[in-house]
Amino acid sequence: IIYVQSEKKGVYVEVAMQWCVDAYSDNLLGFANNIRTVDGGTHLEGLKTVLTRTMNSVARKRKKLKESDSNLAGENIREGLTAVISVKVPEPEFEGQTKTKLGNTEVRGIVDSVVGETLTEYLDFHPNVGDLILEKAIEAFNAAEAARRARELVRRKSVLESSTLPGKLADCSSRDPAESEIYIVEGDSAGGCFHGDTKVALADGRNLSFKEIVAEQVAGKEHFCYTIRHDGKIGLERILHPRITKANAEVVKVTLDNGEEIICTSDHRFMLRDGSYRQAADLKPDDSLMPLYRKVSSQQESGITIDGYEMVWSSASDSWMFTHTLADWWNRWQGLDFKEAGEHCHHLDFNKRNNNPTKAALKQVEIQQGCLDLDAYRAYRLQTKDKSLLKFETFCDRYFDGNPALAQEAVANYNHRVLSVESMTERFDVYDIEVPHSHNFALASGVFVHNSAKQGRDRRFQAILPLRGKILNIEKTDDSKIYKNTEIQSLITALGLGIKGEEFDASQLRYHRIIIMTDADVDGAHIRTLLLTFFYRYQRDIVEQGYVYVACPPLYKVERGRQHYYCYSDMELNRLTQEEFPTNANYTIQRFKGLGEMMPQQLWDTTMDPENRSLKRIEIEDAVEADRIFTVLMGDRVAPRREFIETYGSKLDLTDLDI
Repeated sequence: IIYVQSEKKGVYVEVAMQWCVDAYSDNLLGFANNIRTVDGGTHLEGLKTVLTRTMNSVARKRKKLKESDSNLAGENIREGLTAVISVKVPEPEFEGQTKTKLGNTEVRGIVDSVVGETLTEYLDFHPNVGDLILEKAIEAFNAAEAARRARELVRRKSVLESSTLPGKLADCSSRDPAESEIYIVEGDSAGGCFHGDTKVALADGRNLSFKEIVAEQVAGKEHFCYTIRHDGKIGLERILHPRITKANAEVVKVTLDNGEEIICTSDHRFMLRDGSYRQAADLKPDDSLMPLYRKVSSQQESGITIDGYEMVWSSASDSWMFTHTLADWWNRWQGLDFKEAGEHCHHLDFNKRNNNPTKAALKQVEIQQGCLDLDAYRAYRLQTKDKSLLKFETFCDRYFDGNPALAQEAVANYNHRVLSVESMTERFDVYDIEVPHSHNFALASGVFVHNSAKQGRDRRFQAILPLRGKILNIEKTDDSKIYKNTEIQSLITALGLGIKGEEFDASQLRYHRIIIMTDADVDGAHIRTLLLTFFYRYQRDIVEQGYVYVACPPLYKVERGRQHYYCYSDMELNRLTQEEFPTNANYTIQRFKGLGEMMPQQLWDTTMDPENRSLKRIEIEDAVEADRIFTVLMGDRVAPRREFIETYGSKLDLTDLDI
């Protein structure tokens, strides 16, 4: 406690001051002639002025502030301060009839002089105290600067403008907060994809970069890409929502055997030759990728009757197809083209089964510089004694009308291979597209990749904000650290929350349904608790006014024959399997431990479709008890948390633990 007592020019001044490290507001009490001056006055003005001037002077003297730094503001210095000032004035002048504000102008200078001399002398003899006060004031200053920056980031902008919204926010197109909702999800993998200059192979014969596709779709053009359908055949599909998915992202460079280089995020998935996917970071040299090969038709080739048409290689049938045939298929599927049945395009796939000897042969053939090594294949066949591997001559006769050239072309077009994957130090904005139904597309470099993981939503009114890991626990963190935290800044900016402690303004809220969607495991529960702590402590009004929800994804998927069922609890699962299924029923149970295990359509059907989903609105029934629980569970005191565990631990069913 710093105590000042002095008399000057007939005015008696007495001041007591104490700073508290873990307090973030000030409390100044003023008295004049033993009258409580609740509205302040010149004595309090003098005290505030001398504190600001003296502490800034000490800060520069001790090199806590550089010459180029701004002065600490008065509110920064007074953060955590409790002070009482009492003055006795021979002829007091009060403003108003209630005598709640001192008006004597001479008192301001007297307090400034008396307190300044004593405080400076005290800090010279107790430098450690001064350092503690200044460190806290500087932290408060930094927090205030971060808060000021956060205030400037609230405004919503379009995806094509130089937006200050978080780069990983997948925003909705609606600008009406009443109909808009945002899902806060764990994991940063929901965002990110390809460098903007990466080219996509289009059905119209062009190769356009993501940036070019964005620009053309803004101008009203539509695009179709090549895709591998669910039946394994190549097809066409419409490109939707080309956009930046993440700003300033870490990327890797994937190099293929054809010399092409692909720059993408490490989590983006490439389609392997068997139709499965593997993340870029997990690709290994010689991994076999699903290929895209194209050429222009020529009557010089056997069986080709027209020149100049684009053809694409079908990996399902190991043959060339006209792209316009794929377009015809798409039109018929969409009901846009109604030709007579006899006029439709027909293609017979010679490989209908996974164990077909054709595929077995192609998979085992060594590919050297894009050609068939018959000696290697024949040696492998004799070594393994695998009777499913045909003699090459028999293979040609059965599937390629005895034409070795066609067989060798099938092998040469079988795949692309990975040469290397390397991390890059440079960061880039990355882009992606959405491909409905098949959820994959071909790059101009000749491989197929998965599309964005954000298609499990209705982008008209549903936004997604992925968070990287567990956010800061603001229950035991001061404001300066809160505003420095990247994930907290993303939340504040995306939601339009404004500044902690300011009066809540619902008109600034960008979404009227803020939905926490985490995995059904211990980590997911922890992240959910941290988010609820953030909302309760940072801007309690959004909880009290019913804007915060928790999504309820299913825990289980039960498949019986062609039917499937989703269960949201163990009780629901037991009721289904024990009461609704016959005793001898055959079924399989899949436990969803993470939202990433769901296909996009599953996520939409079970968790995000407003017609079918289950949401829990967070409400406060007992504010005092809620405050106590947050303090016990999330505060920095261990004893109350231990007592809580000892009290309720015996009631825990150990089978509920996710270990």
